[in-house]
Amino acid sequence: MATAVAPVSTLLSPHEEAALSERLGRWRRQPLSLEELSELLPRVCDPSLALSLAERLGMAGPEAISWILPLCQSQGITKPLIRALGICHHPQACEQLLTWLPHAGDLEPEVLEALGCWGNLIDFEIIEAALRAPGQSHRLAGLTLLTFRNRSLDASAMLELTAPLLQDFRAEIVIATLKLLQRRNEPTVLEAISRCISIDALPGVAETALQALGCIGSLESCQHLITLRSQLAGTRLEDALERQLKAQVRHRAWIEQMLGN
Repeated sequence: MATAVAPVSTLLSPHEEAALSERLGRWRRQPLSLEELSELLPRVCDPSLALSLAERLGMAGPEAISWILPLCQSQGITKPLIRALGICHHPQACEQLLTWLPHAGDLEPEVLEALGCWGNLIDFEIIEAALRAPGQSHRLAGLTLLTFRNRSLDASAMLELTAPLLQDFRAEIVIATLKLLQRRNEPTVLEAISRCISIDALPGVAETALQALGCIGSLESCQHLITLRSQLAGTRLEDALERQLKAQVRHRAWIEQMLGN
């Protein structure tokens, strides 16, 4: 297995980069070797093309680490190398990302996202810091990392971490938080999800919260859906709620009894 990066000669010309892009489009017929990928990556100026090369390098799996790490030493922290480390799934990739994290600057969200598959191994303080950060990318990356700790935290701890995110002014963050919480069924979690359901909620939030209750699929979550019927009757959310109730096949008889059907 190779342990050194091929020497870089000159940067590729626009014509050469265009030809390389076409070559990547014919990957199944004309794949590039790890040696070729590692040699070409530092010579590419186009950010999208560099990212595509890095993804191909990382997708080679753990064996690619012997080509990626020398590039990390010679090129330093870059978006393409962060991506390659994040998808090659080698323990040394995690170590390299953690080494970069304290000094990542504007690339910190990308490093946190790349650490996603190691969420059960990294220090919990890293996850907490990401969730507390004001930036959307930080918080979304923190939620991805928190996914791996979902079952190891009790409901109180989980809600302490996620309650501020449910109040976020960005729908993307609230929706991602609801999708994480829908994997639980504790009463306090169901209540937190239900509080997100109103006609004044951010776009997509109320609908996602209704889907979360439906996805949980317990008698308790069904009870929350039934309780919301009068509140949402005649609103734009009424049909979404009824769809979730109809989808509760396991509890259909109980729901019909509760509704007096």
